[in-house]
Amino acid sequence: MRRIISVAVMAAILLSGCGKGASEVIDLSPEVLTEAVVMVPETVYELPDTFYAGAALVYGDRYAVCEMLTQDFSAEVYDLKEGKVAGKLLHYGNGPQEVLVPIFNMSGDTLQVMDIQKDKLFMIPCADLPDAGIAREIKYDFITLSLVSCGDSLLVLNPFYFENDDMGIHNGEPMFFYSDGVKAPYDASKIMSAGVVQGPVAVHPESGRVVFANCVESEIFILNKDLSVNRRITGPRHERTDYAAQDGQLLFSGNISTTYLSACSDREYIYLIYDGRSYGIFDENIDVEYTDHDLYLFQMDWDGHLKGIYALEGVRYVGPRLSCGSQPGTVYVSAVSPDEGNLQIFYYDLRKYN
Repeated sequence: MRRIISVAVMAAILLSGCGKGASEVIDLSPEVLTEAVVMVPETVYELPDTFYAGAALVYGDRYAVCEMLTQDFSAEVYDLKEGKVAGKLLHYGNGPQEVLVPIFNMSGDTLQVMDIQKDKLFMIPCADLPDAGIAREIKYDFITLSLVSCGDSLLVLNPFYFENDDMGIHNGEPMFFYSDGVKAPYDASKIMSAGVVQGPVAVHPESGRVVFANCVESEIFILNKDLSVNRRITGPRHERTDYAAQDGQLLFSGNISTTYLSACSDREYIYLIYDGRSYGIFDENIDVEYTDHDLYLFQMDWDGHLKGIYALEGVRYVGPRLSCGSQPGTVYVSAVSPDEGNLQIFYYDLRKYN
């Protein structure tokens, strides 16, 4: 099959400076979406209708950690090979090693679960699935809605990072910072952006590079290990998201976009799911759960160069989760069926397309 990315459909690469430490800006043209290859899954796993899960992260090409929508266990482990539930993780509750508001992230061989109600991060070894337990528990003492463990430090999305010329807001805060769980080098007197500046985060397992994809702006940042910006990728669409500041907090107002919905990475590639819709936040005719077109899967290397864009036929749920297969170039996408309402897990082999 033809390669989908060529010089003709990518916008020019713009250099923001030629001096030492200058970051590179790559602007993707809207035409890359029209050139996307329609990709069908190699395998589709249909989970039972009685299995009330909203998303899943796959490990080792076998175990799917499913985020449950019931208040019993926060996750159940589904064995893709056997086609049955094989274990349960993290009982819902306020007791020891229980969770209330978990956010799941799979980083390498570790399932990292952030409880934003308890301000704790739980580390679960994926090698112990399906009957895995908590190996480490980290308490943190600052505001954030997104963090991952990197070695002995926590990598934290700064809740006061925001720059906007139209609003005249220039907080001057770094996008990310490292912390031991106690120190938080931000100025809490500034406009807090934690509720709106969000998106998936992934870390290279060896170099320590970080990728952050904004979920309401069409932009991706690749940061060096020291958290300086190495690449900024904009586009392929540039719909406007409107903001308002009230009582020291940033809010959505007017138009809003849904851009990068999920991400994962391995040693060679970054993978992202992209929507690209824009609509009025108060429009009652908008279905916020399902989009009106197939979602897109972006594949790029760690220098931000696009290797492929694929249209995921039939995947229209805006809460999908991406996870890496055991080999670079293979991924899993979990999505809720718009017709049946049950969770589906799709396996894709991108190596056949590029």
